[in-house]
Amino acid sequence: MKQTNLSVELTYVTPELAENYLRFNNKNRNIGIKNIEFLVSEMINGRFIENGESIVFDKNGALKDGQHRLLSIVKSGKSYFIPVVRGVEPIAMSTYDTGKSRSASDVLSINGFKNTAVLAAFILNISRYSINKSKSSKMGAEGKAHKLTNQQILDYCESNYDWLNEIIKNLEPVYKKSNPKTISLSAMCLIAYVIGGEEPSSDVYDFMNYLVGLSRSQGTASNYIYTKMYNSKINKEPLSFYWILGMSIKAYNFHIEGNPAVKYFKFDISKDLPKVLSINN
Repeated sequence: MKQTNLSVELTYVTPELAENYLRFNNKNRNIGIKNIEFLVSEMINGRFIENGESIVFDKNGALKDGQHRLLSIVKSGKSYFIPVVRGVEPIAMSTYDTGKSRSASDVLSINGFKNTAVLAAFILNISRYSINKSKSSKMGAEGKAHKLTNQQILDYCESNYDWLNEIIKNLEPVYKKSNPKTISLSAMCLIAYVIGGEEPSSDVYDFMNYLVGLSRSQGTASNYIYTKMYNSKINKEPLSFYWILGMSIKAYNFHIEGNPAVKYFKFDISKDLPKVLSINN
């Protein structure tokens, strides 16, 4: 058996100790400012979890892994119990982060939830919508910079799973029947949520059939959006999801008024989203 000089010690890493460790940060990857800002926010807001991920030094004493966590500890002023590994070979850095990171979908699945890929995407879409409802919104593919941690997604799911799953369950058959699939299931779920809240009415689900082309009525607002999304899919020319959402709200408002034919129908993406009309209006 090959002898190893590796040692592992669970250490309470304070900002002062983190600063000391960083003195040995000689050759490491470039510092990601956005990553540090994110970690500091997680720490200050109590969302950073001691998950067993280690700080690593090589056999020459150089810091090999953990610089972003250490810098974030210094900046946040927080302290954590972290395993500290010493004695790895200097070339070991090339083997770090080569595995597949655990996704939010993986975490939800581990915790016993179903439809986890759609569920995770739906929750992220809700977060994007909740934060960016104004004309500056960047949602869907346009809002990839907006992130939630796996823990935040899990927490939200645990608190809201019943209605999230109910929306997915009601829209999944509609999505499966649609051909071509002009919009993702998670995007459909968000549209239904924005229009109908946590418990969309049967009118909302009926409207979603029109939106994806399962039901069609020529000259109507819903048919106009479907045609636009269909052409976008066929021609591989993506539409702004913010535009789709705004147009969908307008089309739903027409839908609950009898789904009449419309001659003039548009949504300016520089404007706020339209208000959703209630059936009683």
